Formats: sequence, C-alpha cells, structure tokens
Amino acid sequence: MNRRSVVLIVAGVLAGCATAHSPPLTADNPASSSAPEVIEQPLRNALGVDDLTRKTCQIFAQGDKPQDQPSPQPKQTDQMSGVKMP
Repeated sequence: MNRRSVVLIVAGVLAGCATAHSPPLTADNPASSSAPEVIEQPLRNALGVDDLTRKTCQIFAQGDKPQDQPSPQPKQTDQMSGVKMP
C-alpha cells in the first residue's frame, strides 16, 4: 500500500468515529449525572480499641510483672566437659 491509501484509511476511520453519536446514558449508568449516589456505610474507628488491642495490652501488662521462673541453665555437653573456661 502506498502512503496515500494509508492516510485515507486513517482519515476515514477518524471521521467515522467523530460523527458517531454515543447512546444516551440512563439513570442506571454510573456515568449519568442523574444516577443515584452510593450510600456509604460509616467507617469503623480505626484508632479505637478492639479485642486484639485489649489482648495485646494485657500481654504487655503481664510482661511488666516479675516472673518467679528461674532462668534456664546452659546445658553442658560431654564434648566440652574437659575444656576449662577462663
């Protein structure tokens, strides 16, 4: 094809698209100005205290109390029994 035919085809397609009328928008179409607005549900308070936050606060509060459990003693292995620590 030569350049003229390509230019004519492109011009014909653009002219056809420019003269085509779009269908009218009904009230059911969200792009219509007469479409009803969506009723939004109120958002929950994201900064409020929920069950998980309460449980976490309880765990942290328990962590502040001194524990009566003895600290674990390191286990000595048979291989290290002959080695003297400085």
